[in-house]
Amino acid sequence: MGDKIIKVFKYILFGGVCFLLGVFYTFYEIDQRLWNEDILKARDIITRYENYPNQRNYKQDDLKRIIYGKQ
Repeated sequence: MGDKIIKVFKYILFGGVCFLLGVFYTFYEIDQRLWNEDILKARDIITRYENYPNQRNYKQDDLKRIIYGKQ
């Protein structure tokens, strides 16, 4: 009886550790900006340009200058 309880406890512990690692990894992938604020800024500007056509703050030429630099 004692061996079964230890075996069940090991499975629960292993499952819990795997679950927590998965949760932390998911949060890391979803919001990497906590660690690196420069990531994906250009894609945010392009997404804003494409999804809000009535409220465009940037022209297409401005986007190219922002993303690729002076041309």
